[in-house]
Amino acid sequence: MARALVLGSTGHIGAHIVRALLAKNHTVRAAFRREAYLSVLRDLPVERVRVDLETLEGLSKALKDCEWVFHAAGFYPRGRIRREAAIRKGIDSTRRILSEIQKARPSRVVFTSSAATIRQVPGRLANEEDAESWPTTTWRPLYATVKVAMEHEVLRACQKGLPVVVVNPSICLGEFDAHTFSGLAILSFAKYRIPFTIHHPLNAVYTADVGLGHVQAAECGRIGQRYLLANQNLNVPELAAIISRLAGVPGPRWHLSEPVVLFGAWIMEGIGFLTASEPLFPRKAVYAARVGQRLDSSKAQRELSLELTPIEEAIRRALAWFRQNGYL
Repeated sequence: MARALVLGSTGHIGAHIVRALLAKNHTVRAAFRREAYLSVLRDLPVERVRVDLETLEGLSKALKDCEWVFHAAGFYPRGRIRREAAIRKGIDSTRRILSEIQKARPSRVVFTSSAATIRQVPGRLANEEDAESWPTTTWRPLYATVKVAMEHEVLRACQKGLPVVVVNPSICLGEFDAHTFSGLAILSFAKYRIPFTIHHPLNAVYTADVGLGHVQAAECGRIGQRYLLANQNLNVPELAAIISRLAGVPGPRWHLSEPVVLFGAWIMEGIGFLTASEPLFPRKAVYAARVGQRLDSSKAQRELSLELTPIEEAIRRALAWFRQNGYL
């Protein structure tokens, strides 16, 4: 059994990595930054350590004697940060954290990237071979661009000897989503009852499957490889219909056409120009949405023995957790 450090242990994915490790009898050191989210680790037999990845305070101590490191706390661009600054911060923070990890000489590092780093290919499902190059060759949303830059920084560290495996989860749905990041997709229709949808293809996966996929990447993943942790390909109206039915609320009544969405994107670009910030949904994102995200996770299923839970069950468990914790 291994001693594992989980960076980002109170995040949605991190909380599931911790549980997957415990289920396999590994020893877990759970790194956190804010006590406010420690509730997702309540009653778990883990060592809790405070680590600030901005300053690296506590990281060296947390790494001591850990054979495995799970980095599920990568930089996420928020607010009015400009594109160039966000990319630079993502690369710099990743480089500094990996440098500290390298000093500790773990036997395996699993880096949580995103399926957003995989280019979409019209006419077929995309896989790990479709990973975006850096610098990117086409326009990508800010989040995806930063993730691509960080992922390539990780793979450069791998070439220098860091024993890292990259995992690329799609949209994660499930319990313990205290930050309501991807869970906002569920709350949008179950709580806020957004009355409209757009036709955008996507892929969703149960977060517990993703957590287990991380652990199995540490156990048997090939160093320097990417693994897509993905499950069901569907579109926004289909996802909204499942959420609404399981939540017992009316589903969206309207479907927004592309001209309407483009008009909204034009307004977003105007707001971005006035506030000197990245627009939340620019027109280029509308054009990219035509292709959407349809993924093939057969590599992870084959090499990591990734087992997949039906998305309906993932949403059912997420709804139950949101109700139990006062989100619904």
